[in-house]
Amino acid sequence: MNNSTALHQLGRFIFLFQHAESALTDLIALLADADEEFIRILVNELEYSKRVKTTDVLFARFLDVRNGAYEREKSEFHELMVELLKLGERRNEMVHSKYLMWTNVDGAHGLIRENSVLRASKGSREIIEEELLPETFELDCDRLSIALQSLERIRLRTIDWLDPHEDA
Repeated sequence: MNNSTALHQLGRFIFLFQHAESALTDLIALLADADEEFIRILVNELEYSKRVKTTDVLFARFLDVRNGAYEREKSEFHELMVELLKLGERRNEMVHSKYLMWTNVDGAHGLIRENSVLRASKGSREIIEEELLPETFELDCDRLSIALQSLERIRLRTIDWLDPHEDA
């Protein structure tokens, strides 16, 4: 993506993140195995971190009632949920920051992300700055893409668990 701007990459990250939120909602609806609209109404009221934690617990419960040895699957899924929580924190940093256009000493155009954090224990406000070039977003977008692929694999595996007699 060498032609893209940092602003474009910021938008790309936010766009991909929306897909992760949607994939979590789809998985919750699938795991609940109930009226989908009913589930979506309930999930709509969950903030992102609660949605991730709910999905984590529902998945473990879903496997527990199947009376199999699914410890590896539960552990891997939990690791994915931890990664999605970290990506959610990164998204929050991105969304709740102030941005300035910036050109570095090499003439590359990017953004300066500025955010302030209150440090109650120190009684101060700390300003955090991050220089963002277009390529800076690649790691975040790659992490998000990998998480989305994992969620899709789990969704398909869950469908198999729900109906093991159906041919793929």
